[in-house]
Amino acid sequence: MAQMQVLGRHDMPVSSPTFGPAGDLFTISHSGDIFRYTGSMDYDNEFSAEQWGNSSGQPLGLEFDNQGVAFVCDAAHQAIFRILCVKSEDGTPRQEIEPYVREYEQSQFLGPNSLCLSRQTGMLYFTDSGPFGETSLQNPRGSVFAISPQTQLLIPLCLNTLAQPCGVALSPDEKNLYVCETAMNRILRFTQHPPQVFHCSVFHQLSGRFGPTAIAVNSSGDLYVAHFDFSHNVPDGRIVVLSQDGEVTNQIACPGAEITGLCLTPDEQWLIVAERSSASLYRHQLTTQN
Repeated sequence: MAQMQVLGRHDMPVSSPTFGPAGDLFTISHSGDIFRYTGSMDYDNEFSAEQWGNSSGQPLGLEFDNQGVAFVCDAAHQAIFRILCVKSEDGTPRQEIEPYVREYEQSQFLGPNSLCLSRQTGMLYFTDSGPFGETSLQNPRGSVFAISPQTQLLIPLCLNTLAQPCGVALSPDEKNLYVCETAMNRILRFTQHPPQVFHCSVFHQLSGRFGPTAIAVNSSGDLYVAHFDFSHNVPDGRIVVLSQDGEVTNQIACPGAEITGLCLTPDEQWLIVAERSSASLYRHQLTTQN
């Protein structure tokens, strides 16, 4: 089996790897920085990173729309920000940042954690869990929301009932939304029937380790799930591969146990992994390249 390769090293942990509309790889740092990476998956070892923006807070989740606008979940501000990098009249880049959503029915969020965008409808889905440990088995107050791009109205899919909801991803046909409920060590599935009416059930129950923190779905509907644990408990990380039916089909080893982010490259030949204890970004080859 192919070993993971280091793609980038940082002074502080990064998380939420994602690709922008131009094919660039991005991550966010606990310091607030948003990094953009340059390099070739085929030829380069470690990529070079440059600062693209900053949320001026504690960002946890990052996603881009088709126009290159970044949406950032920020725990410190308990909000989702909309960030756009533009050029000033003198040609220097500058950042335009504004709050996108802060509250539901006049109640402040605990702290948005992860998000994903529908490429078909523009609907934004996100989990609200607060900082790690704020929602737990003893205090399950986490939520899952959707935001309509036309009205910016919030639709609660699951309100104040989850134990540390974290990573979130859509199925290829976007009829199903998968959510990592970390403290319950399980993957939930919200299925639409009819459209915009969501029904929630347990898609897969994991065992061992602390719980799932991040999820990525390929074009065939297979799920890659980061099965997080603390580094003092286990030496290596584990990514569980699930079929569309929720069956385990593979497991991928990672050099560190504290996996905080996953994404697939646009061609789905590589899995990108963010790991907290090593403050590193890794890549794992999924297919044999020609």
